[in-house]
Amino acid sequence: MTQTFILGGYTKRANKGISQISFDPSSVSFTEADFIAELDNPTFVTTNKANNLLFAIHKEDGRGGIAGFKKDGDNWKLIDTNMGSDIPGCHLTFREETQTIYVANYHLGQVDVFKLDGEDLSHIQVVKHEGSGPHENQPSPRVHFTGLNKAQDLLFTCDLGNDTVSSYSFEKDGKLVLAHEIKLPGGTGPRHLVLDDNEEYAYVVGELDSTTTSMKVSPSGEFEIIESHLNIPEEEVATSNGAAIRLTKDGKFLYVSSRFYDAIIAFKVLGEGKLEKVQEISSQGEFPRDFIIDETDSYVLVPHQDTDKIAIFEINKETGELTFLNDNTKAAECVCIYPI
Repeated sequence: MTQTFILGGYTKRANKGISQISFDPSSVSFTEADFIAELDNPTFVTTNKANNLLFAIHKEDGRGGIAGFKKDGDNWKLIDTNMGSDIPGCHLTFREETQTIYVANYHLGQVDVFKLDGEDLSHIQVVKHEGSGPHENQPSPRVHFTGLNKAQDLLFTCDLGNDTVSSYSFEKDGKLVLAHEIKLPGGTGPRHLVLDDNEEYAYVVGELDSTTTSMKVSPSGEFEIIESHLNIPEEEVATSNGAAIRLTKDGKFLYVSSRFYDAIIAFKVLGEGKLEKVQEISSQGEFPRDFIIDETDSYVLVPHQDTDKIAIFEINKETGELTFLNDNTKAAECVCIYPI
């Protein structure tokens, strides 16, 4: 069955905006990407559950915000933009009940909340984070991730600048209320997290210390650290950055990407939040900022920001180890591959 992805990325060299691409597991190949829209540095995208609304990070007239699109037949129609902050964000997610979009704003250390009313976007809330960390790249809060649980009654954030992972509940209009917060060891730089299928455990990738931390999560969003693993050799940590983190749908294997070190690290999930590192393998390109596991849990698809190609790896269903297959697909400056 063909799988479709939206590609987002920087627009500093060869890329012009967002594109759509399809992957065929039977032939282990991609179609050529179809261009959707010209945007300024659309570094992440998100959709609604029906995949007929699409939102992307965007910059316009010197300000940052989002662009919204609606599915129109086989095409995407731009419905509105809202530049609600001084600087663009880096990650976003969409909540169905309140038609609200939550943007992680790294540079401003805040979550920007936007609302869709019909086909109009408005900026309705700013949630400022506070604090800093011991690392030279932690002078201030730097929110890098927003993500929802399946019930969409909790929003999770990772703050790379102050080493916190937070959970938020919602007011009736979708505005955020802080529920719980946990401080990770100083200098971790939590970047992204992923929940297991039962939402009992969260796994967090540390950008600055190149770790993967597992935590127990209560139904109300309270966290408890279980353990932490070093992803790459200790001597490489100072010059490398953890990036994306993904879990197979069956919950057996967890994967993390490392930039500069340019590798994918594979963990076996042992249960109760425990992990065992089983492999690190070259990502076959430079700067693997994001990657995705295909719907069949058979392949890991890894775009590269600086070498403009998507590498395809096959997953060993018994061990979780990866085997590189090909990197025949072009994807200029790609830093986001999002399934629809």
